Amino acid sequence: MFNSLTGRLTETTTYGIRIETSGVEWDLETSAQTIGTLARSQDVVRVFTYLHHREDVMRLYGFHSVAERALFLELIKVSGVGPKQALRILSGAGIDRLPAILEAGDVDSLAALPGLGRKTAQKILVSLQGKLSLDGGSADGAAGTEIVAALVDMGFDRRAAQAAAVAAERGVDEDGVGLELRESEILRRAIVSLSSGEKR
Repeated sequence: MFNSLTGRLTETTTYGIRIETSGVEWDLETSAQTIGTLARSQDVVRVFTYLHHREDVMRLYGFHSVAERALFLELIKVSGVGPKQALRILSGAGIDRLPAILEAGDVDSLAALPGLGRKTAQKILVSLQGKLSLDGGSADGAAGTEIVAALVDMGFDRRAAQAAAVAAERGVDEDGVGLELRESEILRRAIVSLSSGEKR
C-alpha cells in the first residue's frame, strides 16, 4: 500500500522519526541508523515504509534505504522475529555488518546483539544464511533495481553493481542530496566507482 513518504522531517524520537507531508504528520518507528542518517539531512527527506497491520496493532516503519527495508523484511520472515526485534537487530548491526555476520555463520556476534538470544540467533542463521548479498540487503534489494539494471546494461557485473549502488546511495543520503537529484546522483557515483575499480 505505502512504498515511501516524502516530506519535512519534524522530529526525531528515541524510537523513530516524524515527517510532515501536506499537513499530515506521520509517526514512524525506525532503526538507529535511519534516525542518524535522516537527522543529518537539511532538505526534504524520503523514507521507505512498511505497514505492519494485525488485529490489535497498526504501525508504520521507516527506512532510509530500500536495502535496509529489504533486510528488515527478510528478518521478520523468520519465525519468532517481529518488527520491533528486527529494528533492534538492524540498530545493533546495521546493513553493512549484518549480512557479513549471517554469511559467516557467526552465531556469537548475532546473539550478542541487543534483545537477541542464542536460540533466536540460530534460527535467523538457519533461515537467512546464504540468502543475502554482502552489500547490505537481499539480492534484489540494493539501491533500486532500476539503477542496478542500468549498470548491468552498461556491462558491469551485477554483484559489483549492487555493491556500488548501495555505497553510492549511502553517500548521497549522508550528503543530503535533494530528492529531485537523488537517483541520478546515485547512478553517477556508482558509475564513477565501478569505472575506477576497473582501472586499478
